[in-house]
Amino acid sequence: MVSRLVESTASYAGKSMICLGLGLAFQRDGFTVSYFKPFGRLPVKMGKITADEDAVLIKDVFHLDQPLDQICPVVVTQDLIIKAYDGKVKGLNEKVVSAFKSVSQGKDITLIGGGGSLHEGSLLGISSLRIARDFKSQVIIVDNAEHQVNVDCIIRAREGLQDNLLGVILNRVPPHKIDFIKKRVIPFLQRRDITVLGIIALDPLLSSVSVRELQQVLNGHFLFGEEYSADLIEKFLVGSMNVDKAVEYFKKSKHKAVIVGGDRPDIILAALETNTSCVVLTGGHHPNDIIIAKAEEMKVPVLLVKEDTYSTVQKVDQVLGRIRVKEEKKIKVGARLIEKEINFSLLYKKVGLRRKRKR
Repeated sequence: MVSRLVESTASYAGKSMICLGLGLAFQRDGFTVSYFKPFGRLPVKMGKITADEDAVLIKDVFHLDQPLDQICPVVVTQDLIIKAYDGKVKGLNEKVVSAFKSVSQGKDITLIGGGGSLHEGSLLGISSLRIARDFKSQVIIVDNAEHQVNVDCIIRAREGLQDNLLGVILNRVPPHKIDFIKKRVIPFLQRRDITVLGIIALDPLLSSVSVRELQQVLNGHFLFGEEYSADLIEKFLVGSMNVDKAVEYFKKSKHKAVIVGGDRPDIILAALETNTSCVVLTGGHHPNDIIIAKAEEMKVPVLLVKEDTYSTVQKVDQVLGRIRVKEEKKIKVGARLIEKEINFSLLYKKVGLRRKRKR
């Protein structure tokens, strides 16, 4: 059995999607795969136990038979953090080691989901740096390169991990930056013995959020269209212009959510006439029956929120920085991208594995 720790330079870099894509590719190549997350920060109730959201998702996608409390033995809650500060948390490392042995037994490859950095989890004595050392696991670093490649963080990771760094995956790279990265950044990293395993281009679908996620973040109320809450939103627009400009403005974007004051029926109707995934009405203003009838005709969900437009936009900015992978459509697209763009031949060579099946 070989273990691979998937870590990142910062939170929300796309580790879960990379784990999903790698694991599905490994399974297609004939390997038995398990997933392990030493500690999780996204608690969800599953019956009588508190589990981690990523563990729940990946257990389902990989069809794992191990129990959730073994796949993710430590779920970080506020209560656990307070106990850690008071010095009342003991035995977590032993618990993690025991769970890892259980879920990895009989598997060819165990993917380990890391935290937001190599040092996250130090408060509990179970940082990724320690996990990599204790489990003799090679590490794949995922970098969110949407704005820039975090070269400093990658170099620091190399210094901390030494030969345990297997390689780097540059994620969410805008297409227009790929050429520069190939010509400048990758040669720079190679000179420092840092291997780039792949470049994953920024994909609008993977950066999208569902209407349901938006509704939960905004604490909004469905006036219509809750049955379409799985629809995905790729872009957000604010309807603050006059109606003549609004029509042309809205036509330029598909799969969008339009945030607009509920007292602007002309702008709301203009949004509903174009390819719109959701309309968010701000200020607590209920629309008239004509608006609701048009939304029903176009099958566009309408959310009502109490906050003004500015406050609503601020909340949207927060959710865009914390995009989760939940929807089946996202998983399929992400898995295809990863299988296409990751250099699996190089990856297998570096870890001493051969495909069991031909693609």
